Amino acid sequence: MTQPKKAARSAGRTPAKAASPVPRVPRVRRTPEEARTLALASARRLLLAEGPDAITLQSVAGDLGMSHTNLIHHFGSAAGLQSQLMRQMVSELTTTIESAVMRLRAGKAEMKDFVDIVFDAFDRGGAARLAAWMALTGESKHLTPIGDVVRDYIDSVERGADGEGDAATVHAKVTSATLFVTVAALGDAIIGNELRKMVGRERDAVRRLIGSLLPAVLGYTSAGGGPLK
Repeated sequence: MTQPKKAARSAGRTPAKAASPVPRVPRVRRTPEEARTLALASARRLLLAEGPDAITLQSVAGDLGMSHTNLIHHFGSAAGLQSQLMRQMVSELTTTIESAVMRLRAGKAEMKDFVDIVFDAFDRGGAARLAAWMALTGESKHLTPIGDVVRDYIDSVERGADGEGDAATVHAKVTSATLFVTVAALGDAIIGNELRKMVGRERDAVRRLIGSLLPAVLGYTSAGGGPLK
């Protein structure tokens, strides 16, 4: 007796619609070079937006819709990704610096322009935060590949300085200027803002100081008349 009633009630109902299947997002096939390029671009965005701690394989994979395993294949680890990002940033920096040096030699730029380029790269470009983070977390070994880029840059600048002195003098000038500006830019990017507030100085105080002293380094002349080393 109960079966017909249930049947009657169910017959009066509107049949429920079947749930629409969730469309699957097709996986984008990328070449290894495309995957590396996109991963490094994503890592740089994370660096500038959230700092070095945000550069993980998981965060980059999520940003790009890649698998975590895919990134391990390309970089080995998060430290490997960070190292490659640093190498890329330094490579871009050295290319820009070489161009600035050529413009200085041709009289088309001032010393201030050269200093601003280096300081901007370490500050706005995020290179200082990444380099300091890698060194302080015991990952300084991953900075080693950067040495190749820096040495290539120094060799290139020295070759362009033929006729400006003997090889030893030119090498000392180039490396002295590189150390002088780079270490200052690194320190200014990390703690310069706080130090300037403590002593009541303006935003570009360190840049102007380095710019005023750099000619002495490049001129290789000290107050006593001897070389600066």
